[in-house]
Amino acid sequence: MRNLIFAGLAAAALLSAAGASSAQPVVVERYGHWDPAWGVVPPAPSHHWRHWREHEGAWYGHVHSCMTRYHGYDAHRDMYLEGHRWVACVD
Repeated sequence: MRNLIFAGLAAAALLSAAGASSAQPVVVERYGHWDPAWGVVPPAPSHHWRHWREHEGAWYGHVHSCMTRYHGYDAHRDMYLEGHRWVACVD
């Protein structure tokens, strides 16, 4: 009887170890996908910007396209510097 209990416990331990090793963490990217090769992760969109409340999943993509398009882009403002004035980045 003791051997059956030991064999059952060993099988249960093997099954739980196999299940734990195959589990992958769930990654929730609220603002879309940011590749670390693009640089430092930008800040979240300001809560005052109504457009990004409804489209927050596209924020990182928007920031990356504005960064590549406009050299003076600032993610804190969501604007780029053109001469001596700030212009909203619309992609």
